[in-house]
Amino acid sequence: MANLKNITGALLIDATAAFLNGAGLGAGEDKNKVIPKTFREKVNNRFEDVPYVSAQSWRRWLRNTTNEENGWAPSELRGIGKSEGKESTNKIATELNPVDFPEDDLFGYMKSGSGNEESIQRTSPFKTSILKGIKNMRVMNNDEAFVHLKEGTPLPYSTRFYSTHLEGFFNLEYYRLGVYENLASRQELPKELVEKHNDKFDVSEIYNNKNFKRYSLKTGEETRKKHAAGLLKGLAFLRGGAKQAAFGSDVSPKVIILAGMESANPVFNNLFVGTGEKPALNIELLKQLAVDYSSKLATPIYLGIRSGYLQNEEEIKQLDANVFVVDSPVGVTTKFTEAYLK
Repeated sequence: MANLKNITGALLIDATAAFLNGAGLGAGEDKNKVIPKTFREKVNNRFEDVPYVSAQSWRRWLRNTTNEENGWAPSELRGIGKSEGKESTNKIATELNPVDFPEDDLFGYMKSGSGNEESIQRTSPFKTSILKGIKNMRVMNNDEAFVHLKEGTPLPYSTRFYSTHLEGFFNLEYYRLGVYENLASRQELPKELVEKHNDKFDVSEIYNNKNFKRYSLKTGEETRKKHAAGLLKGLAFLRGGAKQAAFGSDVSPKVIILAGMESANPVFNNLFVGTGEKPALNIELLKQLAVDYSSKLATPIYLGIRSGYLQNEEEIKQLDANVFVVDSPVGVTTKFTEAYLK
């Protein structure tokens, strides 16, 4: 079986009567209407609005949930510079410390330097798509309301919301956790952090260049498993979203698909279809992926499904148990963690 270098997957969220990511106010006559994020897609030779949640937004939900579920200290985002002669912030950064803050190890960070100041950048090992409404199951609606004043006429306002099921996919570059590279073009670790934690790293040269260094935590295997397991736990219990007071939504995934892979292909995308009152999993496509990527798969494919949520649930439960592991969303993340991250 292939080596586990990546953890790739997909999720599906029930966004019935929801408003999870705002795009501000409408234009023209709709300036009193709050609108969600949408994009236009051509379906059956006509354009329709597709509701979505930005990657930045749901990644923030996941960062917060993961920190809370695991009791990790958050790597706070703060201003680190101001515009010349002004009080406005022009530079921001997190702690830039993946040794003490798992969030920085998983999601990366960046600080641009100026003058002789070093620039620090760690691209995120956790890659994600947006969350977008699946075809044939996305409806936009308007909530008309009034603010009643003590004096004067009521003030009308409107909120556009949607009913859909939001799907997204992701890939965690598992092999990069606990490993950091300082090259001429990109420094992942600040100098002061290297000096502070020098005894925690195994240091090696890259490309036979003494100035190109790879810093691997001596507890690398333990760190990788701990951080990856913590991320999956956060994913299973995901919470967040805009306008929860008025359009409360449970954003914990109703479907989670997981697999360990040697390659970094986020193959589990566009797997869900709207064919009836409930969403359905495209089982034939999933079987095809299992065959096509059999040489790359380092684990079985784990299918976590909330009971009663998918239209073809019974057919999914009949899948080959040697290739697929079927349980609840929390169940599959727990089983995957127990099998590969302990």
